[in-house]
Amino acid sequence: MDNFTLSAMSSGLVLQKLGKLLFVAVMLSMVFFVIQPAAAKSQAYKIFRELSRYKMIWLTRDWDEIQGSKFIVRYTPQDSSIAAMVFESAEKSYEPVIRNFSGQYKGKILVVIYPNKESLGRSFGWASDESAMGVYWAGVIRVLSPSIWIKENDPEMLKEVFYNEGPLAHELTHLLVDYETGGNYTRWFTEGIAQYIEVKVTGYRIDYRSIDDYDELYSLSQMDRNFDSLYDQNLAYIQSLMAINCLVEYYGEKSLWDILRKLGQGQSMEFAFKNVLGVSMEQFERDFNQWVIK
Repeated sequence: MDNFTLSAMSSGLVLQKLGKLLFVAVMLSMVFFVIQPAAAKSQAYKIFRELSRYKMIWLTRDWDEIQGSKFIVRYTPQDSSIAAMVFESAEKSYEPVIRNFSGQYKGKILVVIYPNKESLGRSFGWASDESAMGVYWAGVIRVLSPSIWIKENDPEMLKEVFYNEGPLAHELTHLLVDYETGGNYTRWFTEGIAQYIEVKVTGYRIDYRSIDDYDELYSLSQMDRNFDSLYDQNLAYIQSLMAINCLVEYYGEKSLWDILRKLGQGQSMEFAFKNVLGVSMEQFERDFNQWVIK
């Protein structure tokens, strides 16, 4: 089925089809889970992701849109003046980001522009004071309108700031990590990779600070379990990027993509690290702690 065929269907038919797909997914997952738990979890997630993506396609079916070979950008009328810029930035980011990944994303990527923090927050149940400029979730990239956070009147400067400091390269990386691994990754790992690619593609990096003591660091397990509720969010993001930088410096960038492939085959982070790097996660964390304050 074409990604956007759903937009032409009646709401009743769409809901009926989604309901049938969900029922089949649940039944197959229950059977498969008994035979092969890790693979079943991945398959169930992939089905959930696609159902969620189709739901967003349906919910934004009446929005204005710009469509190209790689992206469909949907937006409300108040963002009609900047939608083309967002679309252009997405297309410009695509090749520099995707060349780092072994797989090629199939189909067009939906990018939804939200006109204000409140509407973006409502789509996730967030508070309206959340500062995110973009979010990837379940096959869809959502971005806050650049008109909210970029105060530039010159169209060329606006375009330059959005490309270099905006969220598209970062969130596109999240999407590709998600599809390459079938959702089988940890929070710090995908955040670290997204920032690593963002630095390579646009040069943007969050405000950096030095770390002088082990006690300042969060453990990797803390960042897996509670990333978004950690008190020092800046530190959590910095650590994630530094962990990826450490991995690349010690083992080479190829090892990073090899780990992604192992995760895509259903291996745990522990097994993927052991198989690719030859060290346990615990040893990698000890080495990382030494690397950070050297």
